[in-house]
Amino acid sequence: FPQTMFWGEPSMQCMVDGQCTPFSATPHGIPAAMMQAAIVNPNQPFASGSAALQVGLAKFSAIALASAAKFPGGVIFPLLSNGASLGHALVSALGPVLPTASSSLVPPMMIMSFMAAMLTSITRTPAASVLILAFTASGITPLSVLLPGALMASYVSVWVSERLSKDSFFSYSE
Repeated sequence: FPQTMFWGEPSMQCMVDGQCTPFSATPHGIPAAMMQAAIVNPNQPFASGSAALQVGLAKFSAIALASAAKFPGGVIFPLLSNGASLGHALVSALGPVLPTASSSLVPPMMIMSFMAAMLTSITRTPAASVLILAFTASGITPLSVLLPGALMASYVSVWVSERLSKDSFFSYSE
């Protein structure tokens, strides 16, 4: 799963648009042999929700291992990228029950909400998480439509994560 490697903003775009931006179009430096051996082709859009789920679970495992091993770097953008791939899996799973007359903004709203929820369940910083999403969105993104759902998802994920564990990934007190 070369998609689990995070190398900056281009990798985020690959996940957000469901790999419609080919992995090969980004400056990643991953050998061609590794790309050809990938279980889920990183140069093609997700073929199914299962492919997006596989990438999301592999990415989450990589984040957990890197954090446990105290590798340098942060978790914020990798978690957003992970949330995007898992969001695509959710959209694919719920696709048959979504109303056909619904706006084309429903899938992007679900993906952005899942990205926010994934990040805030770990960092427990809902407002900051939504601001990061707003500042990293493209200029044509209809934020007035997408951000309210992301903000609600952020606060719900904080509430759920606090019910599951009082400990946070980050220590906010000294």
